[in-house]
Amino acid sequence: MSGSVPPSSRARSRNVRRRAPARGDVDRAADLYERFTGHDPRELGTVNVPELPRVAAVVGQCDGVLYTTVRDGKTERYIHEFAARDRPLLCVSPDGRQILLVGGRYRFTEAGIVDASDKKHRHLK
Repeated sequence: MSGSVPPSSRARSRNVRRRAPARGDVDRAADLYERFTGHDPRELGTVNVPELPRVAAVVGQCDGVLYTTVRDGKTERYIHEFAARDRPLLCVSPDGRQILLVGGRYRFTEAGIVDASDKKHRHLK
């Protein structure tokens, strides 16, 4: 097919207006950031989060997550290996551009990722 094809009448507009986050959610995210990093939260701008896909391909279970962040002014690298019964599914959007962790039994706390089966750190918020 050659030439430009206009979107159909049922195509989603790329200029979809997103609802502003609830103030309570912003406060909770700021509190979690401060407890984890040891830094005062500050607004850096807006991150455009793509709409979650309605369908995804399940690649398999996610064994772990590696990430780098700054805590208390020091760059830290973390490796979290999920306990077998707490692993989320590693999924990918149909276009292959979004990786999703779906399900699993864990929380992100002031100590980072904590599995539900981790009795020692389960009390952390």
